[in-house]
Amino acid sequence: MKNHDMIQRWFHDYHNDIYNFLIYYLGTKDVEDIVQEVFIKGYKHMHQFERRSDPKTWLISIARNIAIDHIRKKKRQQLLLSNLLNLFTEKDKLPQEWVLEDERKTELYKAINELKSSYRDVVIVRGILDYSPEEASQILQWKTAKVNLTYHRAIQSLKKKLKLEKWSDYIETING
Repeated sequence: MKNHDMIQRWFHDYHNDIYNFLIYYLGTKDVEDIVQEVFIKGYKHMHQFERRSDPKTWLISIARNIAIDHIRKKKRQQLLLSNLLNLFTEKDKLPQEWVLEDERKTELYKAINELKSSYRDVVIVRGILDYSPEEASQILQWKTAKVNLTYHRAIQSLKKKLKLEKWSDYIETING
């Protein structure tokens, strides 16, 4: 199969997964340009895809790296604040924005985004998007043991941040 046909198939199969990942990662629904950038970069670097992992995890790794670059270009806190304000003023919300619909989820969303980047990354990939430790290790380019340890520490950090007993049940559902 030619690279062009393969990337088209991947786009069809994984566009929504990349889109959802970037929404959670960047805290905005305005990620279509970045999604396209992921597939363009994937196409340009297809010769580096070793086929030892699932194409989706490889593409999410690319998406994560592009998102990190995007965050570095803008002051992260200004971007997050303006995006949250925009989300709350819009009347038509996408299904992916369910996480912002009620106050508890909004507080949890803010707490997750206040975590250090490695904790935030693993909570999004493992807790929200529900990838296995093995898939998360491919996406984050970490060893599986590091994924598990960092995820455990991130959940503990979230519990400390929220400091409310009413949150423990909700955090346990993320922790699985």
